[in-house]
Amino acid sequence: MKPVILAEKPPQARTYAEALTPNKSHKGYIEIFPNSIFPNGAYLTWAIGHLVGLAEPKDYDIKWEKWDISTMPIKPKNFQYVVSKGKQEQFKIVKSLLKDASEIILATDADREGENIARSIIKLAKVENKPLKRLWINSLAIPKIQQGFKELKDAKDFYLSYIEAQTRQQGDWLVGMNASRLYTLLLQSKGIKHSFSVGRVQTPTLYMIYEREKEMENFKPKSFYELEGDVHHKKGQFKVKANVKVDKKEDAIEILTKNNILLDSSFDTKVSNVEQSVETESSPRLYTLSSIQPKANKLWKYSPSKVLEIVQQLYEKKLVTYPRTDTPYITDEEFKYLLSHVEEYQRVINQTFEIKNREAQTRYVNSKKVQEHYAIIPTEKIPTEDEVNKLTSEEKNIYFEIVRNTLAMFHGKYEYSKTIIEIKNNGLVFMTTGKIEISKGWKELYPSDKHEKNEESLPLVSVNDVVKLKVDIKEGKTKKPKRYTEGDLIPMMKNCGNKLDSEDQDILKESEGIGTEATRANIIETLKKQEYIEVKKNLVYVTGKGTILCDVVEGSLLSSPSMTAKWETFLKQIGKGERKQSSFLQGIEKLIDKMMEEIPMKISSSNLQQTIEKQETENYLGKCPTCQKGNIIDKGKFYGCNGYKEGCKQTFPKTLLEKNITETQMKKLLSKGRTDTIKGFSGKKSFNSYLTLEVVKETNINKFKFNLVK
Repeated sequence: MKPVILAEKPPQARTYAEALTPNKSHKGYIEIFPNSIFPNGAYLTWAIGHLVGLAEPKDYDIKWEKWDISTMPIKPKNFQYVVSKGKQEQFKIVKSLLKDASEIILATDADREGENIARSIIKLAKVENKPLKRLWINSLAIPKIQQGFKELKDAKDFYLSYIEAQTRQQGDWLVGMNASRLYTLLLQSKGIKHSFSVGRVQTPTLYMIYEREKEMENFKPKSFYELEGDVHHKKGQFKVKANVKVDKKEDAIEILTKNNILLDSSFDTKVSNVEQSVETESSPRLYTLSSIQPKANKLWKYSPSKVLEIVQQLYEKKLVTYPRTDTPYITDEEFKYLLSHVEEYQRVINQTFEIKNREAQTRYVNSKKVQEHYAIIPTEKIPTEDEVNKLTSEEKNIYFEIVRNTLAMFHGKYEYSKTIIEIKNNGLVFMTTGKIEISKGWKELYPSDKHEKNEESLPLVSVNDVVKLKVDIKEGKTKKPKRYTEGDLIPMMKNCGNKLDSEDQDILKESEGIGTEATRANIIETLKKQEYIEVKKNLVYVTGKGTILCDVVEGSLLSSPSMTAKWETFLKQIGKGERKQSSFLQGIEKLIDKMMEEIPMKISSSNLQQTIEKQETENYLGKCPTCQKGNIIDKGKFYGCNGYKEGCKQTFPKTLLEKNITETQMKKLLSKGRTDTIKGFSGKKSFNSYLTLEVVKETNINKFKFNLVK
């Protein structure tokens, strides 16, 4: 009998094995031979992420296999766990090793979800009576791994984190299973063919995007009026502006009249105040996952899930630290190794500078604020030129960005001089600000960034200098809210508490909004997969299906992040041992009973037909070539005629010989009779072709026809 180390994923296990040599690989596990840390040797095995998950409703009761409101709500008396689909072989290996273990070392990620993954496997394998230890590290650097295994912690100290994560998992299951079925069945009874996935985090996230859509749709520009002035001084000219913004031009004229100022007329006045100061700007905080995701989206249009994937790859290559962190701080220990490698990091990104800050600054280094994980920074491993060249362009972009962000704290501050000039005429103050760069400091590291441009240089003026002032009324228009980019969705989820009542707002600020660093990207991918949103040129649009769901959840707890705020409060109390899991789940069951009562009434009173017709009209791709009455629309997995109820069976596939047929090409085909040339159809040999339509005689239905292009 030997200790068994349980890792979360194969790459993590392989890294542990590098630190625990000598060893030998087997199918599904690695044998660790006797060494200084494990004198008798050990076995190292792994989950494949969530190796174990909650059972399906049908596994509790056969009546829950069919979606039927009469058999709802779904409330298992005791939750059951099963091996995740397609992972039985690995579970069998893990279970066998755990049963023979002298002790089990939990070596999954050091957070509550990692606890849940490990403990769920241990529970299903029925080995809870084994001695349990915990590896608690937040770095895959070999010395840190070795130190962690030498200083294993008692696993019982982390048991409540497991109960906290398990409670959230079971609560989400109850809400998701019941709400998804309920909304789907009720909406299908209204003639809507879609299936709807509903959840505590994904649905309020969708609803926030929908709210922005409504703001844009209902936006009506309004005029406003401001007072601006041209100033002539003996040493130069400049513009000033009064702190006045009114809705009517007459109000602006009245303000001028009260202050004895004639419109479009120059008059003498004096400079009333001049303030000059030197301002500095510190470099950005160190990266968390949710701060690098929007930055990478802005720079390279990478989706949040793509950024997580890239940082994970760099982590597995031991170039950066743990990706799923929400802490922008490091400890003194990390600062020391970063300081010792500054020149080497500079060489990696080919940007040298004089080190200005060799002392740890609390803006970046604060051990008290580091919990499970610290900020995303480069590791002590300095890649060779050859290793850098082997990185993909995406990996290189992200790695260099993390290195630059980290190096910035060793550089000087951005420094500029700021001048404020005020001209007071009677009671009205006109003002302008000038800014001149003194030192770029850390901004030298970002030569390609479009930083704020220098403001217009102001002439050297003094208090009581005589100037000529000519005032004009300028009309402006309110600006339409901007459509979210995919990168905007991460800070939107993180800062969603700002719109809530003060109590819920404080909770969500403390818990960093809805979702976690590890799950937000997946939530966005789920919304895309469920076809609630679509992303075009990095801009996010709510689909017709998404709009229908938002219309019917409006006003419910499922449309607001406030439910998450209440959950997080309760869950944290469970994690501290202050409240019980059973009390939380009883509350969820009461919520489901309320949903069963209120949602049917809400949907029965909703006028969905107008929404459905509006969405279909907006989604028309062109006139149906077969019936000539209906319109071809996006049906999700294919394009089809909306006159199917009248008997038209015209459909078109979205994929043809491994090429996507886009909406743009379908519109051209239906309006002009042909698509553009589409390159790379997959046949015996790859070929290029444009598509036209031809009628199949047997069915009288149109199909795609290839027209080869050399």
